[in-house]
Amino acid sequence: MIGLWCVNPRPAEANVVSGLSKIVAGVFQLPVSILVGTFTGPPVVGTLMGVVNGTIRTVTLVGGGALELAADGAALAKAAAPFVLPFVL
Repeated sequence: MIGLWCVNPRPAEANVVSGLSKIVAGVFQLPVSILVGTFTGPPVVGTLMGVVNGTIRTVTLVGGGALELAADGAALAKAAAPFVLPFVL
């Protein structure tokens, strides 16, 4: 698996899309986890566990997506800078 990744790494565009999808999914994790905890768990404890679980999932997904965007957005910006700068200046 590692050897395959070294031979054919994912392009930066794929990582940007992956980062955006993680951020969008992270935004919806909190309400979904609250509803799942409310309907599947005990009356109050299930809701509280849904809040805790949703908060942890939201923070990790949004944080991971933001870091992925920052890391690969810099590579895309470096590649696009020669084409964009003449229009900006």
